[in-house]
Amino acid sequence: MALTIVSTFFPLPQDRGDPVRVLMLLRAVAAVRGYTLLAVRRPETTDAEVEQLRGLLPGVEVRDHRATPYRLNRLGPLGRHQEALLAGLPAWVRTRYSGTLHADLAGRGGAAVAIGEAAAAYFPGTTLDWHWDKANVLAASTRQDAAEATTAPHRLRARFLTAVSTRFEGTALARCRTVSVTSADEDARLLAAHGRRADFVVPSCVPLPDGHRPRPVPRRLVWLSSFSYRSNLLGLLRFLDEGWPALRAAGHTLALVGSGLTGDVRARLAAYDGLEVLGFADDLRPVLASARAGVVPLWSGAGVKLKTLTLLAHSVPVFSTPVGAEGVPPTDAVAVADTPAAMARQILDTSGAELDRRAAVAHRLVAEQFSAARFGSAMIGALARHGYLDPDGTRAGS
Repeated sequence: MALTIVSTFFPLPQDRGDPVRVLMLLRAVAAVRGYTLLAVRRPETTDAEVEQLRGLLPGVEVRDHRATPYRLNRLGPLGRHQEALLAGLPAWVRTRYSGTLHADLAGRGGAAVAIGEAAAAYFPGTTLDWHWDKANVLAASTRQDAAEATTAPHRLRARFLTAVSTRFEGTALARCRTVSVTSADEDARLLAAHGRRADFVVPSCVPLPDGHRPRPVPRRLVWLSSFSYRSNLLGLLRFLDEGWPALRAAGHTLALVGSGLTGDVRARLAAYDGLEVLGFADDLRPVLASARAGVVPLWSGAGVKLKTLTLLAHSVPVFSTPVGAEGVPPTDAVAVADTPAAMARQILDTSGAELDRRAAVAHRLVAEQFSAARFGSAMIGALARHGYLDPDGTRAGS
């Protein structure tokens, strides 16, 4: 029997958290058996990146599809939301939807793995035996966004998105046989929102950087996230307003690294002294080698944060909020504080020798519990236990 994997987030380049988990899952399954991958291109995806992905997945048939344009795009946001609502999809899911990919699935049988929330848009009209690998519980994450909204229009929009997303998620859960999430907390959120437990939990993991040689510079901090994700930016700005003044007065600097940096955001960050706004970096090793510590000021979001794991994998000790440390076991490598001021005080009170010790703990934690090998073993084992793969890696019954 055939195995099909669907991803609505093209995994190259590896410029944020979503594509890291996607590519790790794709490579883990490819290591034990062949399959067909149906992937939706991003607007900027190139043919060269499609070929690069094929090279990374030997034995896999990669079929790339373009997202279907909105028919009502000429009407602006009103038209897009109306069209998405008629399709029973949140607008951001509709943006990643490909009609040609859905048609490609219609004649397929056997097992299928849907990676990410938007991939559930392809469950209707198919006879595949679906597993849904979820990055987060939409009912919970959209409710958080609504709670964070600061103006009446934003609150109204967020509440509408919460209702649409919760309905979409509930319908999708009824159409898949099994579902996985990234943390025990996410499992609890799934139960609270939809009355269903995850069939298994596989935390997101990160590759250990080859040839990385840390050379930390005293009082040099780093922030690593996507600027385009609202919760990341709000958390950073809160940290800069409430925690950064004390650190800057003590001589600290802060490098800001991540995709999605716009001119407007850069201009907004120019108001703060001591920042090095770097934006996206193809290779994180040179940037993180000089970091004395990392900060993850995040007050909303769910699941294991790849930004936190990436810092730890590069031997960078982390100062985080509880949200930023979700899914990471208690460890000396991660100090947790509820407020920016408390986070700043922790950083100021930690000696260089202590940071060196925590850096060694950080690398060891990822190597032992959050490595690519660990992820592959856990994911393949779970899929085998639930009948999608035989224990030797082949499709059950094939």
